[in-house]
Amino acid sequence: MLIDRYLPDYDVTVVRHAIVEADPETTYDAMLEADLTDTGPIVRALSRLRDVPAIRSRLLDGKPSTPPLERLRFADVTGTDEWTRLAEHPGEEFVFGAVGTFWRPAIEWRRVDPEAFAAFDDPGYAKLAIGLSVRPYGERRTLLTYEARTATTSERARRNFRRYWRLIGPFAGYVMSRALERIAADAEAIARRPPKRERDRGGDRSRSSAFRRRLGAAVALVLAGTYHLVIRPWHRRWGTTDGKAESPLPGDDLLPDATNQVTHAIEIDASAEAVWPWLAQLGQNRGGFYSYDWLENAVGADIHNADRIVPEYQDLSEGDVVRLAPEDYSVNSPESAPEVALLESERALVLRPPGESPAWTWAFVLESVDEETTRLLARMRSNPRRSTIGPFASVPPLQRVANYLFWEPAHFVMERGMLRGIKRRAEQIEHAEPSPRA
Repeated sequence: MLIDRYLPDYDVTVVRHAIVEADPETTYDAMLEADLTDTGPIVRALSRLRDVPAIRSRLLDGKPSTPPLERLRFADVTGTDEWTRLAEHPGEEFVFGAVGTFWRPAIEWRRVDPEAFAAFDDPGYAKLAIGLSVRPYGERRTLLTYEARTATTSERARRNFRRYWRLIGPFAGYVMSRALERIAADAEAIARRPPKRERDRGGDRSRSSAFRRRLGAAVALVLAGTYHLVIRPWHRRWGTTDGKAESPLPGDDLLPDATNQVTHAIEIDASAEAVWPWLAQLGQNRGGFYSYDWLENAVGADIHNADRIVPEYQDLSEGDVVRLAPEDYSVNSPESAPEVALLESERALVLRPPGESPAWTWAFVLESVDEETTRLLARMRSNPRRSTIGPFASVPPLQRVANYLFWEPAHFVMERGMLRGIKRRAEQIEHAEPSPRA
């Protein structure tokens, strides 16, 4: 394979195949000419989201924005500044590649000639080689293969790329599969003309397709309305009531100009004295956050949840740092290392990022229901316009959309898991049978 000449050793590879009901020559031509922008709404949305940081950087630098491509073909890719045509066996295989810092919001590209691509090893980069090939697979059938290989040039680049790949890897395979489907559909349309009676029914199919689109739009509208009017209000005050979700809590005055507030609560069959030690040892390099650590670690947060009270983590004071992610986290910011802004033992713990005008406060408050029951409330107050986290921090409209569609539901899922994790741990210790005396 030609791709072996340019990237024989690699860190990651993704391969997708498709069987095409067309001869190799027709399939190869369709492969180069297929419009990759016509691969479905999900692929278009993913591509646009990935390009947003670069567009934002151009706007901040005062450079005119580049209009979205109306058409994109593999035959056109190597005419860009970023990609290089590495080699081609016409009618059989086509290989191109790029060198850059793919894990950064605004990618730093390195232009490397085909002759130097295999040997390029400047530290801090990743090399990506993509090979597309066709092979005969029976009579007038073709095996179409799409392979993407990535190799990093230094250990630090390898760590950064691995964190990036945990997020983007599943999407990469999906995008590749959709591209193969587009190529196969184009090749088969060229290879076979439908019978005349099928063409005569084209008008009926067009009307049926229009009806399906209208029906899909109506269903999407109903689902969006249900989420906004029913599901979203429920998950923003999960475990509490409208009145309690809005009532004052310790730490509210630390962010008086908050524009958003979410309150969750859970009742624990244990005293406040028994619950407090689990709050006191919160933190990335401490007792964890008692939620879904496998999901947090999938994005490189390096969280390890403790199932016991650790004495050395109990000495917590105002001004201490409670990290949310490691110091070398790929999307680190001051918000990743909030400080203890308020601490009332067995009553309240409030975190906020450093600085005079923080983007948010995160409060944990214990309320005694009776001697053996405690209500734990978690409140996040925020002013998202000040946030420095996420690729859309400097683009307020996109930031609001990302908060609504992603961050709010994600915060609910993780914080509910956290409250349940604290409840389970506190109740297990509170109600554990005492050890028999010798």
